[in-house]
Amino acid sequence: MTQGILALVTSTGCASASALQSLTDAMHIPHLYVQRNSEGSPRTACQLNPSPDGERYTLAARPPVRLNDVMLKLVMELRWQKFIVFYDSEYGEFCLPPPPAVYGWIPVFCWWDCHL
Repeated sequence: MTQGILALVTSTGCASASALQSLTDAMHIPHLYVQRNSEGSPRTACQLNPSPDGERYTLAARPPVRLNDVMLKLVMELRWQKFIVFYDSEYGEFCLPPPPAVYGWIPVFCWWDCHL
């Protein structure tokens, strides 16, 4: 994390995704936007705005809910100590739980805002 933000992974509503896309395009930060409905299944795609310079840093994906386990494993395997999870309340509250004590670390920052 000494290099700053390496990438942004979000699961928000369409309006928030568009705002985050503008930010990540301007700052040249890779952005994975996970689109799901409240049941966890893929939903229709949000319309994202093209970047003024033609560069796109946002990848919109519509994975099944079972990928939550993959995200947790990624955080545990890479031993990330800081991460941010963006989500809207309509998609359910999802924040990764602390890993088992045997790893000797816990996520120190998990932030969300239901009114993004």
